Amino acid sequence: MATQPSPGSPIRFEDFELDVRSGELRRRGELLKLQPQPSKILTLLASRRGEVVSRNDIAREVWGSETFVDFERGLNFAISQIRTVLGDDAEQPRFIETVPKRGYRFIAPLKEQSPDATARVPTRRPVKLPLAIGAVIVALIAAVAFFAFRGKPQAAPRPIVLAVLPFDDLSGEPQPFLVSGLTEEMIARVTQISPEHVKVIARTSAMQYERTKKNAREIGQELGADYVLENSIRHENGHIRITSQLVRTADQTHLWAENYDRDMRELLPLEGDVTASIAEQVQRELLPSVAITLPGSGRPVSPEAHELYLKGRYYFNARTPADLRQSVTYFQQAILKQPDYAAAYAALADADNLIAFYGFDPTMNSVGQAKVAALKALQLDDSMSAAHAALAYTEFMWQEDWASADKEFRRALQLDDNDVPAHHWYALYLAANGRMDQSVQQMRYALKLDPLSATTHLGMAYVYYFARDYQQAAQQAAEALQLNASSMAAHAVLGWVFTEQKRFPDAIQNLQTAIQLSGGVQVYQCGLARAYALSGNAVKAREVLAKAETMQEQQLGTGTSLASVYVALGDSESALHWLEQTAPGDIQANWLRVDPAFDALRQFQRFAAVQRRIGVKTSQP
Repeated sequence: MATQPSPGSPIRFEDFELDVRSGELRRRGELLKLQPQPSKILTLLASRRGEVVSRNDIAREVWGSETFVDFERGLNFAISQIRTVLGDDAEQPRFIETVPKRGYRFIAPLKEQSPDATARVPTRRPVKLPLAIGAVIVALIAAVAFFAFRGKPQAAPRPIVLAVLPFDDLSGEPQPFLVSGLTEEMIARVTQISPEHVKVIARTSAMQYERTKKNAREIGQELGADYVLENSIRHENGHIRITSQLVRTADQTHLWAENYDRDMRELLPLEGDVTASIAEQVQRELLPSVAITLPGSGRPVSPEAHELYLKGRYYFNARTPADLRQSVTYFQQAILKQPDYAAAYAALADADNLIAFYGFDPTMNSVGQAKVAALKALQLDDSMSAAHAALAYTEFMWQEDWASADKEFRRALQLDDNDVPAHHWYALYLAANGRMDQSVQQMRYALKLDPLSATTHLGMAYVYYFARDYQQAAQQAAEALQLNASSMAAHAVLGWVFTEQKRFPDAIQNLQTAIQLSGGVQVYQCGLARAYALSGNAVKAREVLAKAETMQEQQLGTGTSLASVYVALGDSESALHWLEQTAPGDIQANWLRVDPAFDALRQFQRFAAVQRRIGVKTSQP
């Protein structure tokens, strides 16, 4: 084993290889996502293996003379990112050891440099993106594919990673919904060309670069992208001009640029014909050995309905209670304009599902509405992945029929393996069933497709929490908060994790924040009461519990959440009572098999009986 790497040579340890020149980290040839500063820190530590590298040295070598107000927070976050990527544990480190009050030390053994290591060309891992706007977008995609693969006809093309950057609206009256919608649909259309060969960064991560001043190389390093597609748009008096250029991130070479002028009302009708011609071009020029089959253009969509749909998607992605309700209104209006608009029905199902999930609809009527909308979408277009995923979500989350949920999740991913929400929701389903390894695998794949999504990091935190990996759960929740500081659910997960780690002051603080951000959602109230109970403050626990029980009487909460507090207070009888009374249709009951809050009840037959009812379809009277 080598103790120190040769200058400039790749650093190899366990299954990892770190290119000190580019900062790229790979595991068994697969490129891993690591942002520039964490990459520099890892390179610095690994190149000085066995030495304690002080925080001052790291600041000087990585940040240099840059003004950085909150260096400590930035360094801690960077170390957390490195540990997450390496699968390291701060308490029992294999790679990065914290030396209190001094700095950090890289402790993993290094491997000898093989003679041909620098000549190897590791393969890239794919990534991909969302839905459809018209002839303009499809024409851009042809150019993207052409320049991405051109010049390599003799070899089977390797998958490339493409980031479609948000459109820059240069119009006199910018329309944010159009920027968001065009970006989302460009992503989806690129995805359809050849999913095995072109992978696209998902919308949530791409939108992080709206109005960015970062150059193509920086964006490529942060997203692991080979190419970025930069776009601008001008629209006036019913006409639209799109300017796009394709840039190779490694050297920032501009490979191609083009302008497109169209009448906005002519975009969608042209989509099917242009898509077909692009598929033919891609196969002939770029992928001669690959059979490309693109989905049909589907039913024609009126421009008015499509605009309403784009507005709905814009508000849906904001995820606040008011925005979700506004998205429902726009999706419903789109459906009124065009009753056979399958995508609008699928989006409506997603919005209703989230309204119910976040507790924004005390009546829970949105659950039934979500299922009706998903079924209608599938009736109109059974090949729509999003509709299958929405139906699977309703069958799983509301305990309708878990066997059907599994079938629908699998069908959704068969149709579109790069559907991030489908991977996310399926991971939660697998976790609820105790299939933790598969659940983690699904969420890791979702993170590769959407590395800068707070929601996806939060899903990973949920999964690690149920897997009892509290260190990883805390890291993922912290990353979610870095991306979205107002995430109520991320604060809640941190509160639950800190409760299990007996860090009660931290748990109480985070749960109080979750309550404040959510407007007092009952499940977070119960989490706070549970933290108080386990910390020994039974008086405060019962005070919060009383308020939560009042919400339950008003049908604003869940009995399962109340039961978790009674378990913490040592009252198993009351806990079992609430579970038996409210488990059917209670979203929190989905996690009974894996939630550590209920470990004390697993010895009771009554608890086992409640578990058996979860997710089992009951016959209708």
